[in-house]
Amino acid sequence: RQKLPPGYDGRCRDLPAQERQRLDGLGTRRVVRFRVPTEGTTQLVDLVRGEVTWENRLLDDFIILKSDGFPTYHLGVVTDDHLMEITHVLRAEEWLPSAPRHLMLYKALGWKPPLFGHLPMILGPDRAKLSKRHGADSALAYRDQGFLAEAAVNFLALLGWSLDGQREVASREEIVAHFSLERVNRAPAVFNIEKLTWMNGVYIRSMAPEELAARLLPFLERSADEGGLPDEVSRPLDQAYLARIIPLVQERIKRLDDGPDLISFFLQEPPSYDPTQLQQKGMDAAGTERALQAASARLGALDAWTSDSLEGVLRPLAEELSVKTGQLFGTLRVAVTGRTAAPPLFETMEVLGRKRCLQRMRRALAAVESGSGG
Repeated sequence: RQKLPPGYDGRCRDLPAQERQRLDGLGTRRVVRFRVPTEGTTQLVDLVRGEVTWENRLLDDFIILKSDGFPTYHLGVVTDDHLMEITHVLRAEEWLPSAPRHLMLYKALGWKPPLFGHLPMILGPDRAKLSKRHGADSALAYRDQGFLAEAAVNFLALLGWSLDGQREVASREEIVAHFSLERVNRAPAVFNIEKLTWMNGVYIRSMAPEELAARLLPFLERSADEGGLPDEVSRPLDQAYLARIIPLVQERIKRLDDGPDLISFFLQEPPSYDPTQLQQKGMDAAGTERALQAASARLGALDAWTSDSLEGVLRPLAEELSVKTGQLFGTLRVAVTGRTAAPPLFETMEVLGRKRCLQRMRRALAAVESGSGG
């Protein structure tokens, strides 16, 4: 009502000694406050924000010892930082209002204050304070979701700081070598889980297949309930076979926990076939049957089972069947993987092998003939 800033009203600031003795005699619980000057200003040359000034009259007498005798954060942090010989304090901008109190304590105790830098807050995409509804989670939760440590470091370093104003992907060593407080922004940074996911994919695609296979293995061998491969897939996985699969799916992996779904068809038979997916646009059931029968016959007689020889047989077959290559390949893709979207067809068939591909094609043909999807 009096248009004054909220805070301690100074009720006990100037109590006479006699009144203090009386209150002590009554056993009144007390705290110890810092007597803030009522005139002048307190200034800070902030490493990020430059010169910041506070009017002392607007600051209240803050508590430094609580009624139980324990210090408050303000006294504790100043004492700890001094005793640990801290030279630089980098903290969130929400601590900026506490800076004048800390500077006053340093001065009163006769200690040299460290240099302070107040860093921008991290906000959600809606510019509200970051919370779990924005995707914020613990570091271990991100690890368990398949985010790489190096991608997380890169992403977090660029929240409120820039390397050169252009590059977004940089190694930890580059970030350390080029870091400077001069490039820290004053404006709040926005945490965007989609950008973190994109950056994680960039790092995954840059990995050697052998390293990615090693990183993926714990995610693949989880139980199905934990997001791993189906429980009927035998463990431990065949490392040599896995090394052949990885290059085919690497471009599509954004997080390590994407791995089980992307490679499961290499290790598990498709549970069933949807005849409508086997039958491509512009083809009828009879044409789909002919395509599967002809492809099975040609592939069964093939000497070398390589991606080049598979392509060399199947491309001309499409013309012989008077269908488009996309129609024939689409039918075969569903037949050998159980999916409409999968890695490159011929490379996938080479890794799956002759026996598995022909078995699946026979099952797909039976599903089209019966129309039941069995």
